[in-house]
Amino acid sequence: MSSEEAVVLTSAKRNARFITLNRVRKLNSLNTEMVSLITPNLLKYAKEPNQCVIILNSNSPKALCAGGDVAEVANQIVKKNPNYGADFFDKEYNLDYIISTFPKPYISIMDNITFGGGVGLSVHAPFRIATERTKLAMPEMDIGFFPDVGTTFFLPRLDDKLGYYIALTSSVLKGEDAYFSGFATHYIKSEKIGQLTNRLADLQPAESGYFDQVNQILNEFQDELPKDYQYFLSTDEIKIIKDAFSKSTIDEVLEYFKTEGSEFSKKTLKTLLTKPRTSIAIGHELMNRGLKNTIKEQFELEMVAATNIMTIPAESNDFAKGVVHKLVDKIKDPFFPKWNDPSIVTSEFINKIVTKSETTKKYLPDVLIQKWFGVDYSQYPYNYGLPRNKEVSDFIAGTDGSNRTYLPTPNEVFKHFKGKSGIELKVKQLLDLHGETAKYDHKYVTWKD
Repeated sequence: MSSEEAVVLTSAKRNARFITLNRVRKLNSLNTEMVSLITPNLLKYAKEPNQCVIILNSNSPKALCAGGDVAEVANQIVKKNPNYGADFFDKEYNLDYIISTFPKPYISIMDNITFGGGVGLSVHAPFRIATERTKLAMPEMDIGFFPDVGTTFFLPRLDDKLGYYIALTSSVLKGEDAYFSGFATHYIKSEKIGQLTNRLADLQPAESGYFDQVNQILNEFQDELPKDYQYFLSTDEIKIIKDAFSKSTIDEVLEYFKTEGSEFSKKTLKTLLTKPRTSIAIGHELMNRGLKNTIKEQFELEMVAATNIMTIPAESNDFAKGVVHKLVDKIKDPFFPKWNDPSIVTSEFINKIVTKSETTKKYLPDVLIQKWFGVDYSQYPYNYGLPRNKEVSDFIAGTDGSNRTYLPTPNEVFKHFKGKSGIELKVKQLLDLHGETAKYDHKYVTWKD
């Protein structure tokens, strides 16, 4: 089948089901047609009586998915047709919610460019593969939107406010950094992907522990990070990020970077000030709320926010201006588009965006997010990636089920966490940030937030 015959291809190989993005000329930019093809196939795979793995991959040599195809959404705003965008986000967010609650192992191969909507197809899954070719980003700030596709639930759950920083600065992560940050659960070289998928297809599912079986295979194929690898942020920079984005409002965040005074803060402030204030304020508020909401509630909140933005007139709509200038007209001038004056971004403005109004009710479905598999949660049910703050702090405190009553030494912490690429470096980073050995003759480690 040629690359032009269908924008999404599906295939089966023994115990594997493949969903292959095939809109190659557009770098698999996600449109309504693609979403409408992926959704019923996922639902079909979920109903199959036999266990299987679902593998999301791409026929493009350059991208898994370069994001949502929002050009037409913006064009329809200009034409005063907000219903087009509202319908697209309805379908897209429901698909991402299906992935987040899917009852069978779902694996996203984030090889090459994985932006925006491609991140939404990936990060809610239990298994997410980064390669040496991965480039991952949430670039919505640059087109006047907010980090969506459920990432305002995912991002604030990354440790130490890293998700806030990565999204609001539109940082582009290479594969190693995507893995180290928590966007990916495994780091595997691209040359091994074919062999890996064959191995997964041959896996005979056990009656229980199928997800753990899949994880074991992925671990067998994982590669070590380069010997000279260093995370793109230093410990001191992460401390600044954590303090800054712990502030309640975006104005307080900007003020923190302004007064903190380090070169990193100056650089970050300069970057944030190039973004439309509407976008970074709405994104910050949604992530704050996402930290408290269930995943279904957060998808619904994003849908309300996106639909409200669709109803803003084009001449004062940062999203419409950003997309038309940057993606449609492809204007490179750094002074275009001219974003709205920051003074319009008040608490009332933000609350209006995140609240269902009489205007937007007519564009929203009666049920914002269908429950699909009857699943909802406040924390992702699986973590097959590198250890997070909670896992390390629970081990140190003995609240990890071990019932240990004494503090460990730093060496004992390192010995406990093993078996994944880069894990020693990750544990060292977490201990540098949160470990405290001032007590008990500097011999034992405690955890500080």
